[in-house]
Parts: sequence; C-alpha cells; structure tokens
Amino acid sequence: MALQRFLFRVKDKQIEKEAMTMVSSLGIEDVEIRRDETVKEAWLEDYEIGKTVYGLEEIEEYLESLINS
Repeated sequence: MALQRFLFRVKDKQIEKEAMTMVSSLGIEDVEIRRDETVKEAWLEDYEIGKTVYGLEEIEEYLESLINS
C-alpha cells in the first residue's frame, strides 16, 4: 500500500528500526522515515489531513486504522 503523504520522524536508530519494521509489516511503502535526534519521541505527520500522531503505539494504531478502512 503506497501512502506517500506521511513523514515518520524518530529520535534514534533503535526507534528508526522499529518504525521500518512497523511500516513494512503493515505493507506500507513510500513513507519517509527520518531520524532527528532533537525529537523527544517518535511522531508521524499525515500531510493530507494535517494530523500529527505521537508515540509508536499510537502511530501503529493510526496506520492500522487507515489500512483496515
């Protein structure tokens, strides 16, 4: 599933790996994952609807809800 409207920003390499695993396991492609050590926690920005989701669990739930819709 190609969702090109997202930026997934993470704070370190471990969370970057978790983010990659998450989008891969959900079958999502073309989501930009960017490491930024100034970020306090992971966040996902949905450019299309102007929504930002914080925290890995909340991000996973949000992405799952999109692909299950």
